[in-house]
Amino acid sequence: MPDVRVWAKNFPKTLKLYLDDPYLKSCIAKVLGILREKGSRYYIILDRTIFHPKGGGQPSDVGTIKIDEVILNVKKVLDVNDVITHYVKVKDGNLIVDKFIGNTVYCEIDWNQRYKVMRLHTAGHILDYAVQKVYGSIVNTLDAFHGPPEAYVGYEAEPPSSNMVNEIERIANEIVRKGKNVSHVYVTKDKLRDVIFNAPNISRLPESRIYRVIIIEGVNGIPCTGTHVRNTKEVGNIEITKVEALNRMFRLYYKVK
Repeated sequence: MPDVRVWAKNFPKTLKLYLDDPYLKSCIAKVLGILREKGSRYYIILDRTIFHPKGGGQPSDVGTIKIDEVILNVKKVLDVNDVITHYVKVKDGNLIVDKFIGNTVYCEIDWNQRYKVMRLHTAGHILDYAVQKVYGSIVNTLDAFHGPPEAYVGYEAEPPSSNMVNEIERIANEIVRKGKNVSHVYVTKDKLRDVIFNAPNISRLPESRIYRVIIIEGVNGIPCTGTHVRNTKEVGNIEITKVEALNRMFRLYYKVK
């Protein structure tokens, strides 16, 4: 079994197109490397990509990469030190690896899944704000998953009562209905405090030269590398489906409709 993480370190950082335009459904890219895993399954590295990798609470994008007439089904996507690595299965047959290095390919994501994740991830940021309002202070998050079939955010606090849950849901949907703009900015560490607000986990923020901050107008500014919608109205109705009490924390499960 090849060690894909060791292999991926030999390549330059991938241009992550999804960071600046999460609505981009397709792109043209160049093949930098292909590694066969077994059978008709391969790892492929491109110079640029629209595929968001698994991480930051998001599942990885899926979709297709087309090389000439060969179709690769993208099953999962990994980020190996900023080198985005696509795990693919050839639809029919196998790849002649050397033939395709340096070639141009056409990439297309499964937009229905991506857009659902964008809505769920934005809803997660809105819930952070609603939880803060109900608890009276910023509540740190311990984990999160912003994808189907069950999205959740884990908070470092005692579980809320049913009345508190209802109030969290009400506040969250009020933000949705107000149609708040959602944008992003890039800042250096020394400018980070100028743009973040109502953000959990700041004391645990990893070191970075540049931070990407998602700003929901008048709601919060949170360092995040995920994909989000442009306006809170796109999220749809947020429904809290259950609360799971865990050791020193709770998970708030939710869906968007």
